[in-house]
Amino acid sequence: MSYEFHAGAMIIVTLTAVLAIFLVCKTSNRLSVLIGLISWIALSAYFIIEAIVIRATAAPYSFLNQPMSDLGVTACGTDTYLLASYTICSPYHWLMNWTFFLTGLFILIGAVLLSPLWPKVRSAKIANILIGVFGVSYAISGIIPADIDFYWHTLTALPGMVVQIPAMILISIAIHKKMPRIFWWTIICTIVTTAALLSLFLQPVFTGLPGGLLQRILYASVYIWLTGTAIGLWSRRIHKAQQKGS
Repeated sequence: MSYEFHAGAMIIVTLTAVLAIFLVCKTSNRLSVLIGLISWIALSAYFIIEAIVIRATAAPYSFLNQPMSDLGVTACGTDTYLLASYTICSPYHWLMNWTFFLTGLFILIGAVLLSPLWPKVRSAKIANILIGVFGVSYAISGIIPADIDFYWHTLTALPGMVVQIPAMILISIAIHKKMPRIFWWTIICTIVTTAALLSLFLQPVFTGLPGGLLQRILYASVYIWLTGTAIGLWSRRIHKAQQKGS
């Protein structure tokens, strides 16, 4: 199927998801929280899908050195987009782009639906908005692959490389007293994603740094943080329900 078909389908899914979120938020707080928790836990599936796409590549692909975006390039060949002077051929590009898109969408859904679980303070509200921005940024990278429009693919992806760090810092400030376990989990993941971002900035100086691996760590630390945070929030809800029942 053509790129236009997949892009159109992604836009339809986005509009449907927005409507569904609105309806769920209006009807059932318990259901909305459950959907939000599942959305963030489902992010762990990304790693399995990426491995499948890499195994299917018809041209050599370097997990350590090539960016994740190469797996979503829709055409096979050399110079498929600016800066890609090497050969790219990813037959499962459609699967990778849908994974980028749905990963971002699930992050956004979780940010919206799980907002009632955070302390009612300004830092948590700002952090939640930044997490939503991260999700939108990531989703757009699936809608606009690098070879379709490198400028917009890159421009819209840039916020998703940075906003997660202030989001995680603000969340940790908001929860350090009420949720100590999630607080320390957030601190660890913040250190990892910040170190990866700083290392990427240093690539022009230290050319031997594995850019592809650093990019994966940058994003993977956020997926893992969100998955672990969702599990922690779920555990807290179960514990509170048991205390009320006893």
